[in-house]
Parts: sequence; structure tokens; C-alpha cells
Amino acid sequence: MTQAELKDNFRALLTINPPLKEIEELFYKAVNSGALDFEDEQQDSYRTAKIIYHAILCTMAAQWFPLAKENWQETENLKKFL
Repeated sequence: MTQAELKDNFRALLTINPPLKEIEELFYKAVNSGALDFEDEQQDSYRTAKIIYHAILCTMAAQWFPLAKENWQETENLKKFL
């Protein structure tokens, strides 16, 4: 596979599974959960937004994991370079 083909496959995957839609849905779920007290946060503070974003990315990552052992090993190796 060429780099261009890989790029096309990655774009197709993002089209099939648009991350922004899921991020938005999980954001509203987080805000409406009652788990956060953000009303007392200062308007220019990104603390709660970063907490929500981190939780969203962790949730999404948990849904997308390699099933095969060799794929898991390649993923762990690749994470060292990102």
C-alpha cells in the first residue's frame, strides 16, 4: 500500500465514522450528566473543557482498539512516536 492509498483509507474511515459528531454527542452527555460543577468556573478558564475533552477522547479510544495481538503491539509501538 502506498502512502496515498493509506491516506485515502484513513479519510474513508473518518467519513464512515465522523469523530466530530461523536465528540459533540459525548460533550452534551457530559454536560447534562450532573457530574461536573462548571457553573462556578471562570469564563476564561479551560479547566472543565479540558477535563471533558480528555474524558471524551479516552471514551472514544476505548471503543477503537486492536483486536489482534500483533495489531495491539504495533499500536503500542506507534504511540511512542506520536
